[in-house]
Amino acid sequence: MRNDITLDIGVVGLGTHGLNRAQTLVDFDQRVYGSDASSEARRRFERRFDGAHFESPTELFEEDLDAVVITTPNKFHEPVATTAMEQGIDVFMEKPLAHTLESAERIAATAEETGQTCMVGFQSRFLNVCKILKWYIDKGFFGEITHVQAAYMRRRGVPGRGSWYTSKELAGGGALIDIGIHVMDLLFYFLDEPDIVDVKSTTRCDFGNRDSYAYLKMWGEDDDANMFDVEDSASAFLEFDGERTATVETAWAVNADSVHSYRIHGTEAGALLDITDIRDTDVDVSQMLKFFETRSGGVDHYLDTSVTANHNDPYREQIRSFIDAVAHDEPPTTNTVEQALAVQRLVDRVYADNDR
Repeated sequence: MRNDITLDIGVVGLGTHGLNRAQTLVDFDQRVYGSDASSEARRRFERRFDGAHFESPTELFEEDLDAVVITTPNKFHEPVATTAMEQGIDVFMEKPLAHTLESAERIAATAEETGQTCMVGFQSRFLNVCKILKWYIDKGFFGEITHVQAAYMRRRGVPGRGSWYTSKELAGGGALIDIGIHVMDLLFYFLDEPDIVDVKSTTRCDFGNRDSYAYLKMWGEDDDANMFDVEDSASAFLEFDGERTATVETAWAVNADSVHSYRIHGTEAGALLDITDIRDTDVDVSQMLKFFETRSGGVDHYLDTSVTANHNDPYREQIRSFIDAVAHDEPPTTNTVEQALAVQRLVDRVYADNDR
């Protein structure tokens, strides 16, 4: 951070994500306040941070807050975010912008009307290797990018069945809107916010509603395995302006290796970005980003280059960026509400194409 300004920041939703964001704020010497309907969640917050906490956002917003971080189920992003911005409070929320496109559009409209900062948590844009790849793209190193192969799949990683993640009413969808939306966001980032020309897609539910689902690395305990009305995988072929295309595979569960990767096809060079293990602090960064060229100097040959850089924590970087934006009243240029709305529109197109 650029200085030692201390802000008053509320956190709405005190589950795992909320506590993690609160810890990051405290690490950056910010004052935190909590809000959650669950009394147990509020007690956990009080024990850990010794901060004021409230049952509802309405009570929280009576405090003199500078900003709020929203980590509620997707359906409740809109009422919390719009109320905050209408009261002059800047907003950071976990992705996606909302559970439906219409709700997302109302959030974006409120941000425009009020002039408040509204950032959305697509943390991958803050990864050093992603910023390096974007720099080379913008410099024209790859020539014209014609196609991107993108995949974000877990071998087994369905969130706790019966949780809000597996409820279409609360989440808006399943694997696509949960983890696939990160893929859509990085496609927009690498391709400079392209216009969508056409979408072909399929969504499936192959594992989440099975009684025999192998319980390995799920993100929460099963509450009601019968409450699963969303997809657990999706495939899409996307066409953007400039005759650029992309394939997307995303899944909470698949009988294949877990992967989060992007293969960039360019007319002058290509790249492989593999950020599957970004949460591993001991990851070999030189294996995360590679460039591929074919040259004719001397004799025809291939040239493969590994990129080595410091590995960083993108979750902390995005919160630091938000704090700076609020403290200095400077609109962010990354993870903006406009960028998040464009991604939401693409996700909505994928769902709509599958429903036809």
